[in-house]
Amino acid sequence: MQNQTQVVNLNFLNDRKEIVTSNEKYKCVYFNFEVGDGLAKHRHDGYATVLVLKGAVKMTFETENVPLADENIFELSENMMLSFDARVVHDLVAQAASQVLVTISERLS
Repeated sequence: MQNQTQVVNLNFLNDRKEIVTSNEKYKCVYFNFEVGDGLAKHRHDGYATVLVLKGAVKMTFETENVPLADENIFELSENMMLSFDARVVHDLVAQAASQVLVTISERLS
């Protein structure tokens, strides 16, 4: 088995979106959002985590027959993490200038 250990200094990431690491099991993506920016409604065939490094974001999830209900809204601030089933349609909007690390699992087939 090939060694896949990798050290990444997030302080040196300047791009708006950058894949930090990726392999057959997961992908980590760094985002740098301005206020009001984010990710439009989407879904993935797997699980995910969102870690707010700096700033604040709001995530909204749609569930069958209850789109955008209050219990499906999560406000995350610095150093907060949310893990979730990314097969549920969701979006993310920066409430402040934010740096976010998203990890997406392999596809569930």
